[in-house]
Amino acid sequence: MTDATIHTALSSAVAEVLDCMFFIEVLGEVPEAPPQAGNVTVQLNFEGDPPGYFQMRIARPAANVVAADFLGEDLESLTLRQSTDVTLELANMICGAVLSRIESRAAFRLGSPAVVADDAVQRKSGEETRCTVETGSGALTVAIQMETRTCLPTEESAS
Repeated sequence: MTDATIHTALSSAVAEVLDCMFFIEVLGEVPEAPPQAGNVTVQLNFEGDPPGYFQMRIARPAANVVAADFLGEDLESLTLRQSTDVTLELANMICGAVLSRIESRAAFRLGSPAVVADDAVQRKSGEETRCTVETGSGALTVAIQMETRTCLPTEESAS
């Protein structure tokens, strides 16, 4: 699978989940900014063929807007816990949507999404594909890394 294919899957999954589940239109892709204080970073691991991890980083103001829209709450009455819970669910939804686009016939088991510190983000060896979009209230960056398969399950080596 090429990096461009994975990038397209990330981009389209983010746009679809934000639009369909959160009623937020993606304003386009933007360059990724370095991690900043106030960002919320979520990571979840997944098992399947191939296994890997998914990460999402969103500016806290954007996370709050997403949560308020999803819950039908006013920003002023939104709690930090509500914002965090919806952010975790957003990561879960986007990860599932990406995996179904990349490996539609494979079965995956998603781990529990967890908020992590930017400096504690788990990175494994291998290629990581990233995509950053503007939501209108802040940037959202997603990344996925899948372990490389040495050969497809149906292939046999020739002697």
